[in-house]
Amino acid sequence: MDILRSYAHIVRYRQIVRVATRYGFSFLADMLGQARGIPRWRRKSDLARPGLYRMPRWERLRKALEELGPTFIKIGQILSTRPDVVPPELASELEKLQDQAPPFPLPEVESAIVDELGGSPKEVFAAFEPEPVAAASLGQVHNAVLKSGEEVVVKIQRPGIEKVVRTDLEILREIAAVAARRTMLGKVYDLVNTVDELASVLLQELDYTAEARNADRLAGDLRADPRVVIPRVYWEYTTRRVLTMERIRGTKLTETDKVDLLGINRSAVAWILANTILEQILVHGFFHADLHPGNVVITPQGQVGLLDFGMVGHVTDELKVEFGNFLLGVTARSAPRVAAVLLRLGVASSEINMRALTRDIDLVLQRYYGVPLEQISMADLTREVFDVAFKHHIRIRADFSLVIKALATVEGTVRRVEPAFNLAEAAEPFARRLMRERMRPGHLAQRMTEVAGEYLGFLSTLPKQFDKLLDLAVEGQLKGKLEIDNMDRHLWRIGALVNRLVLGIVLASIIVGTALVVSTGPPVLLWRVPLAEVGFVTALVFGIWLLVSVIRSGRF
Repeated sequence: MDILRSYAHIVRYRQIVRVATRYGFSFLADMLGQARGIPRWRRKSDLARPGLYRMPRWERLRKALEELGPTFIKIGQILSTRPDVVPPELASELEKLQDQAPPFPLPEVESAIVDELGGSPKEVFAAFEPEPVAAASLGQVHNAVLKSGEEVVVKIQRPGIEKVVRTDLEILREIAAVAARRTMLGKVYDLVNTVDELASVLLQELDYTAEARNADRLAGDLRADPRVVIPRVYWEYTTRRVLTMERIRGTKLTETDKVDLLGINRSAVAWILANTILEQILVHGFFHADLHPGNVVITPQGQVGLLDFGMVGHVTDELKVEFGNFLLGVTARSAPRVAAVLLRLGVASSEINMRALTRDIDLVLQRYYGVPLEQISMADLTREVFDVAFKHHIRIRADFSLVIKALATVEGTVRRVEPAFNLAEAAEPFARRLMRERMRPGHLAQRMTEVAGEYLGFLSTLPKQFDKLLDLAVEGQLKGKLEIDNMDRHLWRIGALVNRLVLGIVLASIIVGTALVVSTGPPVLLWRVPLAEVGFVTALVFGIWLLVSVIRSGRF
């Protein structure tokens, strides 16, 4: 569908532009060619709303996203995990986005359950609480009891939200395409691809069966650890728009006073939470990416219960190794090692000055020299390293950014219950264990087998490729292309050198010729001009000019 020809899209376009203008981002209207129809007085950034100019720029942007609704709130939350894509200050501000919305009425809840589960709440459940326990932009949650007696929570998607989200994503992609054509930022950071990545994550959150599969997979991965509880999924009561899971009764980490009243050891809880996220990332390669305090509960038995599995991450074997290298590089304060990881896991928009990159990372790590490992904040340190990546226009892979963000979130969560806890100290043994496993003979043999297979495949195609190359050469179609960076600049320098050489030859000729004239007899006059004196003066002036130009060039 053409975004500019669809009436619904045009209406939404205007809403976006008006909100952006109201919060002081009127350049968006100009960039998109949507400024017509917006009064000039409303397009003045600082006068768009009384007192708005007193707010910092990124705070205004956050409030604009909240006003624009679910899609933009979710996109902002996802972008908060990408400090390599957005400025670090903006990433920090986006973490404050509040995903709250008024609950939708009970008749709409009942209609959704009838459509998805084939019956009304009274027919499907033994009990169903009409008041939601939580309401967000994409859906809301109700407590219920199955007819078999199990206590459950039922998440119901907000009616019509998928259509709204898809329309907004189409508009965002169009905005990104325009920005890529008209702004340097859009070209440097490949905004279209970034929007596509964000859209993929957001659309997955709209499919509750995907969240259910995430919960099941984590439950299988962590089944050997009795200290961690993952709620059971009731698949017979789960669809794309309705999710039914076991209700875990417990105390949220934000309620520290209640945790103390239960007599639970805070330090033990911190270690359980830290170890489970590190095990998920470095052992299983699949992890919960949003373990903020609201998604963690402590059961009366001291177990850690994990909730809300809409945002998860996947870690390949390659990424495990690189993440281990990153952790070891950080803990060893090795700037070259950290820089190498960033380049291997990132996409540089231009040629990278490796010396400057290493120097900037070293400046970050120097602030931690002499600081005991247990006092280093993993979140703060990695945020500073990602600031350097942003400065050098290195766009880090989304999966690696999500790993770092998940660890930073867990560190913040853990410190709610145990302020002295340090995630870097807990992570180092995992990183070293990963490196040891990579060096095991069995693993090395497996890797060599994989590499040998890749080379065999390459060698099997080499004769055919070489045969094609020879055919092109015989037919005279084999062409080479030589490109030299800054060719014009190099040609200018060569031209300047040739000009100096010619001038030097001319000067030498003048001097020699003048000397011959003087040596042959009396001074020669032409129209009363002494040629010998004029020749020597001319040679002297041009000689001094040539000497000065050579000295100023620094090439002598």
